[in-house]
Parts: sequence; structure tokens; C-alpha cells
Amino acid sequence: MKLTIHRGTNQIGGCITEIESGGYKIFIDFGEQLPGTEIKELKPIEGLTCGDISKSALFITHYHGDHIGKICDTVIDLPIYVGKTAREIFNCLESRLSNIPDPNEAEKHKRIVERIKTINTFEQLQKIRIGEITVTPLLIDHSAFDAYMFIVEADNKRILHTGDFRGHGFRSKGLIPTLKKYAQNIDYIISEGSNIQRPNATIQTERELQESFESQFKKYKYNFVLVSSTNVDRIFALYHAAKKAKRCFVCDSYQTNILKIVSENHKQYTDFYDIDYDQTTNYAGRYFDLKRHGQNPFSFEGKLKPYLEKYGFCMLVRSNDSFQSILTEYAKSNDTKVYYSMWEGYLDCEKTAFNESLYNFLKPYEIEYMHTSGHADLETLKTVFETVKPKGGIIPIHTEAPEKFQELFHEQTTIIHLHDGDVFDV
Repeated sequence: MKLTIHRGTNQIGGCITEIESGGYKIFIDFGEQLPGTEIKELKPIEGLTCGDISKSALFITHYHGDHIGKICDTVIDLPIYVGKTAREIFNCLESRLSNIPDPNEAEKHKRIVERIKTINTFEQLQKIRIGEITVTPLLIDHSAFDAYMFIVEADNKRILHTGDFRGHGFRSKGLIPTLKKYAQNIDYIISEGSNIQRPNATIQTERELQESFESQFKKYKYNFVLVSSTNVDRIFALYHAAKKAKRCFVCDSYQTNILKIVSENHKQYTDFYDIDYDQTTNYAGRYFDLKRHGQNPFSFEGKLKPYLEKYGFCMLVRSNDSFQSILTEYAKSNDTKVYYSMWEGYLDCEKTAFNESLYNFLKPYEIEYMHTSGHADLETLKTVFETVKPKGGIIPIHTEAPEKFQELFHEQTTIIHLHDGDVFDV
């Protein structure tokens, strides 16, 4: 078995891992590099972007663009695998992006929508064989819903690729039991390290954050939250916070479509994903799917406006003009609070990921920052490594500081610091 990280040994996002055995190859993730980062041009990759793909397949850990966004650069017939719900959410996102004003960007997303139609889906723990290689997905918690680690087996060797994960989400309680049951006798862990330089990145759990929102919603009547539309658990938490605070919940049809995908596929497992979208008898948690008329901005019309102003609400917004006027109207009130629930680096002009349009959208308002990371903190990484006990070592990926692994985890096992393109004999 041979392992190559084509990109991602010293950067966050845009990672590509290849594992080869007996002429068969599986690739894990093929995404875009994060905005503002140095663009690293890829050489053609045999079995992924060129050449014979009859013995290859691409496995996607989750639907974030830095993990899946380059799927149209693969050879057209390459088999791609992703989680069932993840595929549906990604299709919903890309279908919306196909209609953005920029014709070049719109065309790119239309191509992705077409490629999505050919993607295969898997269930957790389903063993998928690509020739001599067996891949087993393990469901984990991340800020993208339906995210996975992968166990890759061949030549009597076992590799665990963590993808992006965390230990402080709503579904994280299953992480260590899952690893204890299925990820034993592992030779190497390929582990993300997004937060390895940010020791305080996870001050709150997602549940604690939900409770903080509930407290704020009780205090303020008109609540606007700017949050990633695909951070599904966060959005369900906002719904439950609004309901417990006896507020209504408002979002647009695109956001509703994503929530209904998750409700339909997962409410049988937990009532956390069970929203009664149609109930009208109780204002607490009453759900409003706000429609937009043509290109006009969103507004509360007719009887809706006095109803929402009587009982108060939590409304989800995104940083585009269609939400600006309603936000500006209510921002004048002392009963209003605007929350930013995404990574603060997008608003920091000193960061490479600074998003000027997002910054300008929020600039007129007084912002309450309420967020927690989608990635594992140091304690979670340590616990995972202690649980799995990789015999050969840890291989850092998805990190800007791979050298920190040596500093922090050298007592647990060997740290193997690869460079992009290195071929490692497992």
C-alpha cells in the first residue's frame, strides 16, 4: 500500500489524499483551496484528473467546498462516493448557486449540479470495495451534516482518514465509542489539525451555544442570525432556541429546503431534527418560510408583520441585498439584536480569508459574535489518538502547522510529516 497526499500537508482546505494498492487507487476529497490562500497548481493526477480511471474512485468526507468543490476536474466517468444526505444538501446548495448573477460562476455551479447526478451514495459502515481496497465510512460530527471518517484497508494494513471532525457537537458523543468499536488495529491515522494553533477555539459546545442563543432570544424581540446555510445542526439549534424562548422562526425557501431534507432523512432517529413546519396554533416555534417576490428584497407583508412584531422572532439571513432592507428596518429598534455565527476570520482584514462583501454587509450593524468551531480541539485530538493507538504513527493533514503535531503528540506515537507529493510506503 502506498500513500500520497497531493495537497494538504501544510494548508487547510483543498486536500487530496491517494491510497494505492495493487494498481487500484482511492482518493479522499478533492476540493477548492480556501479564499485568499496561495494557489498551488496541481500536476495531473493519474486516476483522478487524467489517465485510466477503471481502477479508481473518489470518496468525499463531506460537502464543504474545500473538500468537494473540484469534482468537475476529475475524469468524467470516475466513480465518486458521498453520504446520501450530504449529496442532497450539496445539490440544493449548488442548484441555488447556479442562478447567481456572475455568468462564469453560475456556469461552474451548473456543471457541478450535472456531476452530482452521477455521484454514488453510501450508508455509514457500508464496506465499499475498489479492487483490493476496502473503504468503510464512519459517521462523525462536523459543521457539515452527514460527514465521515474513512477506514481504508489493503495489503493487511489499515489507515484511518479523519476528514474534518470535532468532539463538541450535538452528535459527538458517538465519536469515541465508534472508534473503539471499529477503528482498532489501525496502522496510521491521517488526521486533520485545523485548530492546532488555536487552543481556545472551542470554548463552548454546540449545546452550550444553543443555550446562549435561547437566553439572548428571551432578552431581545427581533433576532437576526447570519449563519452558514449548510451548518445544519447550528440552524436546528437556533430553531429550538427560538421555540424555547417563545419566539417565531423565519427563514427563506432555500434554507427550508435544506432543513426538510434533514428532517425527512433523520427525524426518526432524534426529535432534534423534527420540526412541525405547518403548525399554526402556537407562536412559540411557529415556522415561517418567507417567500421572495421576483427580485424584490424580503419583507414581512400583510398580517405577518404585526404577528411577528407581537411575538418576536429569530430570522436567518445571508449576506446579500435581498436581506439588507429588512435588517436595516429593524436594526433601528432597541429590541433588535444581530448575530454573526460564523468564523470571525472572514471579518478580519488581517486574515487571508477576509471577505470584504460580508464585512460591508454587516458594517452598519452592532454585531454579537456567537460561534464555535467545526473542528476538533487539542483535547479531542489527543483523546482520538489515545483511543485508536496507531501502530505506525500520525500523518498530519488539513493544517497550517504540521510541526505542532510533533510538539504536542510525540509521546503518544510517531509523527510522520509528509510534504505534498511525497509517496509513503505504508
